[in-house]
Amino acid sequence: MKTFPNPVTSPMDTSMVDTILEVEKELSRGPKLSIRFRITLAFSVAILFSFAMGISSMIFISRLNTNHEIVNRAGNLVLNVERARRHEKNFFLYNAKTDIFDALASIHVASEILQNESQGMRSLVAPDAFARLQKELTDYISLLTDISKNRRIAGKAGDAQDVGIEARIRITGHRVLTYATELMNQARLKVHSRAQMFMTAAVFSLIINLIVMVWLASELARQILQPLGRAVAYTERIAAGDFRPVTPARKYRDEFSTLAIAINCMIRELVEKHDQLLQSRKMAAVGTLTSGIAHELNNPLNNISLTTETLIEDLDSFSHDETIEMLKDIFVQVERASATVRDLLDFTRRDKTIAEPVVVAELAESSLKLVENECSLANVESENRIKEDLPRVRGNFRSLQQVVLNLLINAIQAMPDGGRLRLDARCEEPGWLRIDVSDTGVGIPEDILERAFDPFFTTKEVGIGTGLGLSVSYGIIEKMGGRITVRSEVGSGTTFSVFLHIWEDDSQSSDDAQKMKDLR
Repeated sequence: MKTFPNPVTSPMDTSMVDTILEVEKELSRGPKLSIRFRITLAFSVAILFSFAMGISSMIFISRLNTNHEIVNRAGNLVLNVERARRHEKNFFLYNAKTDIFDALASIHVASEILQNESQGMRSLVAPDAFARLQKELTDYISLLTDISKNRRIAGKAGDAQDVGIEARIRITGHRVLTYATELMNQARLKVHSRAQMFMTAAVFSLIINLIVMVWLASELARQILQPLGRAVAYTERIAAGDFRPVTPARKYRDEFSTLAIAINCMIRELVEKHDQLLQSRKMAAVGTLTSGIAHELNNPLNNISLTTETLIEDLDSFSHDETIEMLKDIFVQVERASATVRDLLDFTRRDKTIAEPVVVAELAESSLKLVENECSLANVESENRIKEDLPRVRGNFRSLQQVVLNLLINAIQAMPDGGRLRLDARCEEPGWLRIDVSDTGVGIPEDILERAFDPFFTTKEVGIGTGLGLSVSYGIIEKMGGRITVRSEVGSGTTFSVFLHIWEDDSQSSDDAQKMKDLR
């Protein structure tokens, strides 16, 4: 048995169309956030973030360079203090007059460096270290100045006063060098720690920037790929015959929301064209039945014509009872012709597809009645095995009649040399009723069976079939939530099985009836 896919479909009812229209109105009033705008905004945020990081890095590097210059100045300060100490030692060792002035020159340079870089150095070292150095440096300069003015170079080298000043100068000079070296080391450590902090901040900023970039890329991909995936799913669903409308997932307008609205417009057009196709198929079926209907109408019309002609010619020779009997015959023939026309009009009437309980026996009887003359002309014997006590099915009578009629016509055309046409129905699965339309015709080859329900596919000669009967029938049954299967063997015949939901009110009664049969 060949089973075809059966996606769950539902007709587009009025409430759902109203919902889509309300969504479209809401989207027309909502903000418009296009994909171009969101991409531009995302890249603008990324560029601004990178620009801010670059500016911050430039400012920090500039400050680091400034601090490095201060450290170099502190190194020059220490260098000049060391020079002053060397000149100081030479002065006391060799009593050279120029050494004391060279010491004063070097220490004045160190003092100028300290004064000029005081603000920068204060930011790098402890406040007490800078104050100590400044005080000791001032004392050192004062002592050197005093000894250069008061000491008599010649003949006074061994005075006790000079010995005391020398000791004070050596102690103060040592302190100045110690404090200057400490200040330089503190400045270097501070700059080194700031450089380490900058490296840590740079790495952290790089990680943050990478995270932001990845998040922006993933967010953009999500906002683009997810709607694109939904659009692909919508088109695949529509291609499979599921015409449920699409509800846009977002409450603002973008290209995908516009696409969803356009898909809804396409769905509405497809539904309308599908209904038109159903109607055209009905008319095609009517064309196929024309010969049978003509024969069905010709017999009662001939009887009416003959009876009327007899009455006109020999009215006086008939008794009152005979005249009444002949008029009754005319009335019966008129009713017969009217019933045929009425059945044809009922079949071609364009009704809304509304779910209703359908009696399968009545469906089979009315459908067989429409092809009765087709069977007679094709030498096909019809057999109706459907029992009247079967539960009702959920569907639409006219639509199901069209399906059964299409299957009956196909079965008749599959038996060009005559054969047997059989209708049967039974409850095979819980909640489902199965209707079988079987023939003893030529059968369908296995390679063609795959395409039996494809639109416009037919093995009939040109002018005999359009290839829409089975496709339309398949769509009607799917719309009712049912399914169609087919099994066939070349030379032995074909059986189409239509599975329909049992009407809910009849499920319990059917189960009760089965239990009563089992008890008997």
